[in-house]
Amino acid sequence: MMTTAAFHRTQIYLSNTQQATLGAMARAQRSTSSALIREAIDSYIAVQPTTNNRALRMHAAGQWQPDSTRFARVTLAQLRSEERSF
Repeated sequence: MMTTAAFHRTQIYLSNTQQATLGAMARAQRSTSSALIREAIDSYIAVQPTTNNRALRMHAAGQWQPDSTRFARVTLAQLRSEERSF
């Protein structure tokens, strides 16, 4: 049994040159303009860096450790009393 992916219709604007070139490429490859555009988008997406921010935050959690015990002795009242410059 063959399954097909769900597609969503999207409209794009191409210059006359882009349209003519895409049409010629599609004919040469015995394909459709839509199929070539999907392939181009897949290729573009494949080379983009992916960032999983949650994974990065979880990896970084607990990385910082105080280099001396003086940091461990700071109280909440002391932290609140510090002058803040924003």
